[in-house]
Amino acid sequence: MARALLTVLYADSAISGEAAALALGLVMMGTNHEATLKDMLLYAKETVHEKIIRALSTGIGLVMFGRKQEADPLVERLLEEEDPLLRLGAVHTITMAYCGTGDNNAIRKLLHLAVSDVKDDIRRAAVTGLGFILLRSPEQVPRMVELLSESYNPHVRMGSALALGIACAGSGSKAAIAILEPMLKDAVDFVVEGASVALAFILIQQNDTYEPKVADVRKRFAETIETKSAEPVTKFGAAISQGIIDAGGRNVTIGLTTSDGQLNAPACAGMLLFTQFWYWFPLAHFLALSFKPTALIAVNKDLKMPNISLTCNARKGMFAYPAKVEQPVIQAPTKIATAILSTTAKVR
Repeated sequence: MARALLTVLYADSAISGEAAALALGLVMMGTNHEATLKDMLLYAKETVHEKIIRALSTGIGLVMFGRKQEADPLVERLLEEEDPLLRLGAVHTITMAYCGTGDNNAIRKLLHLAVSDVKDDIRRAAVTGLGFILLRSPEQVPRMVELLSESYNPHVRMGSALALGIACAGSGSKAAIAILEPMLKDAVDFVVEGASVALAFILIQQNDTYEPKVADVRKRFAETIETKSAEPVTKFGAAISQGIIDAGGRNVTIGLTTSDGQLNAPACAGMLLFTQFWYWFPLAHFLALSFKPTALIAVNKDLKMPNISLTCNARKGMFAYPAKVEQPVIQAPTKIATAILSTTAKVR
């Protein structure tokens, strides 16, 4: 499979090469396969297509998923590159290699890149990566990115929003919401987009009983979509956020870890690729890999629904679906009776 993908990659077509590079990372995810990494790095330096180089940078990060210290030599090598797209690969490699570990050295490297690199894409990706590394200790993220969320650089602000969303997904974290709410009024459209997506991550599977702000956030998404003067990027963020918060018919949540606390590799890969919608919005569909069902589905040996009854001791409001947004009822205009003048009546 890897050989076949490399053949497509070497054809040097920007579109198919980008797809092949991402597919290569997914197929070889977590293997630290030396020959594959060598081929990817060499071709990243040969091709002139930015789309392919960027995809290879993401793919390299996926290949090093969960490898921790084994990835350090590669990270140092990539950080020395002059090409910012290859340095971006270093950020993705740190993010994936130390995903869910909370490693202090990895956090230190990302924070350093977030404030020192000259390329905005690298700054944004570095701050976003903090959410992946700290996804098992989400309570630390609001305190860590609070100052970054007020940075003069809008890319850093967006990265801090996504970091909060990724780490605190499905938690309804009040500390994270308190940071994100002011960002919905940011002067830069893509910061508002990132804040909207992050709020959708955090409030997925939450209702008014758990978090009273759910109704206000849903209303804001709907109003943004309907506002004709809203920026296209802001509208896109509201639209995709409305889909995320209601994902799976409101029967799924975002789960980057399994029920026993282990990393869910496909989910982490899907989330990383989702963040690449900045460059090409159809990559947002990869978020589906991060969803896990929350509905109770019972089947018998024939995969048919059995006749069973279930007892739930929680009150209905704890698990009820959020109320649907009510559309205003437009009444048809009524016909006004024709007035009859007194003079007309006399003539008759």
